[in-house]
Amino acid sequence: MDYVCYNGEISKKPQIPLDQGFLYGYGVFETINVAQGNLVFFNDHMERLKQSALVMGLKLTIHPEQIRSECQQIIAKNAMERGGLRVTLSKGLTADNLLITARENHYDRQMFEQGVKICTSDAVRNETSRLVSIKSNNYLENLLILNEAKTRGFCEAIFYNTQGYLAEGCMTNLFLIKNGTVYTPARDCGLLAGIIRNRVIGLLKANHIAIEEGHYTGDQLRAADEVFITNSLMEIMPVKQVDKQCYGIGPETLTARIDGLFKQT
Repeated sequence: MDYVCYNGEISKKPQIPLDQGFLYGYGVFETINVAQGNLVFFNDHMERLKQSALVMGLKLTIHPEQIRSECQQIIAKNAMERGGLRVTLSKGLTADNLLITARENHYDRQMFEQGVKICTSDAVRNETSRLVSIKSNNYLENLLILNEAKTRGFCEAIFYNTQGYLAEGCMTNLFLIKNGTVYTPARDCGLLAGIIRNRVIGLLKANHIAIEEGHYTGDQLRAADEVFITNSLMEIMPVKQVDKQCYGIGPETLTARIDGLFKQT
């Protein structure tokens, strides 16, 4: 993944922009899945990037179709069949800067079949923060807690908010299943409403699978029949364990059925 695109110029060795985005994390970004060489849910990501930019006082002056073209050029230059692109808009001195970088996607079907282990974090998500609902470059807390979770043998950590309700993961949204109903924390719990989260909610409603957004506790998490997490690169990932609590996974689960429906979209 050698090639990047910086303000429309594709190269292997871009100049690092010494702007407020680089120095202070003043910027927003989107991670877009690349599958079979194609951009997945590109329009959804551009809409969220535009809304995040408005909240942060950034100016996205490049038309989405120009960004699409540059993304496709990066896919071609890096010979990408599968992976992820990060589109970053950062605060510049005279004009805001757009950087597109490529990365591998390490989530595979074997991980889905085996399920993943995640944990809950002692850190508290501030649901009133201005940044909690946007994908800003200020991700240090998430990365620190994620790294701590990985050293303990988990692949993700889940936050509670200041009221003691479940919020989100460092990199994912959370779903619980109990008695055939799917539950996910509401936006006001303090979370970034992910592209896949929103797609899954719409998919469940379209297929008449009960879905509720609300305020849920650790006891409800531990009592769930199934748990899964979502983000743009993993899409839907079954969870086999949270802390010491184990959950059902496999082809007969509702999670597997939801994943099958999602793959058809």
